[in-house]
Amino acid sequence: MPFVPPTATTPEYALVIFDAAGREVAEADGSALSTTVAARVAAGGDADVVLMCHGWLDDLTDAKNTYRGWLTTAHGVGWPEASAPLVVGVHWPSVPAAGGEPPDVPAQMQARLADGTLLESLENAGVELADFLSFWGMRERAISLGATDAGLGRLLARIFAARPGVRVHLVGHSLGCVALSGALVAAGAAGGPHAASFFLVQAAESSWAFSASAPFFTGGAGKYAAVISDGLVDGPLVATRSSHDGALAVLYRLGMEFVLERSYAAASVARPARSAAIGAEGLGFDPPVASAGALPALEPGAAHFAVEPGHQYSIDCSAVITGHNDVDHAELARLFAAMVAA
Repeated sequence: MPFVPPTATTPEYALVIFDAAGREVAEADGSALSTTVAARVAAGGDADVVLMCHGWLDDLTDAKNTYRGWLTTAHGVGWPEASAPLVVGVHWPSVPAAGGEPPDVPAQMQARLADGTLLESLENAGVELADFLSFWGMRERAISLGATDAGLGRLLARIFAARPGVRVHLVGHSLGCVALSGALVAAGAAGGPHAASFFLVQAAESSWAFSASAPFFTGGAGKYAAVISDGLVDGPLVATRSSHDGALAVLYRLGMEFVLERSYAAASVARPARSAAIGAEGLGFDPPVASAGALPALEPGAAHFAVEPGHQYSIDCSAVITGHNDVDHAELARLFAAMVAA
């Protein structure tokens, strides 16, 4: 079914499905849903588009449940435009196949796995090898999803091209933020317009992903530095972080130290800024890890947020977000509404 039907608390939304290689899966009649979505945008019946991308360990049923939860929570928050937006969800296989081959992981990790260094570090950190390989293998898949010519970047570019001036709001969780970041850079490189806003909820990507100065990375800059340097987001870019996100505080940082070819033992003492994740430490642009701009910490019941177009913000959500997947909160929906209205 190309569109998930509406309920009493959720709107109809398109669910575009991608395979493990980052290619869009054709509908039953052989058509591409991205083409149908673009035609809907071109018709001009929707003032805005909201593009959502789930994160790690969501199968198709989980993805639908995730989006239903987000949309239900956002119900009644309100939309500043006269008409409701066109909502588009993405599903990508972020769960390793049962009984299949281990997912691909970065070459540095493969080498350390072969010599036993990685296994020793995982044991010291109390981390299961299967969880570690799942997380980092799915990260590689999210990167491919954003960058593949037939993937998320193409979907975003088609939406941009369908109607000049359409406002597209990006909402990602976990590794979905990685995929959306790649898609935004790919669409921007293709000469596409800019996103109207970008909401990164517990992003499983480097705190330096958008930094033009990151000398510890190959090339000396973050992987998605063009998002900021090329001004690919016209409205606010807001990233949540939480001190309770163990997946990012441990799995991500541990893996990043191996990507950067350092040992976890050394990292565990200093917690170096360079191995931090956005969802754990916030956005980093100059050492030590610091946000481009900081919003007041999110408190239960928060309803008012001062965000401005063209600015980037981190927000400490530790009082509300109690784990990596604990992201279905009315406070976050209100924050997103403020971003849309900015």
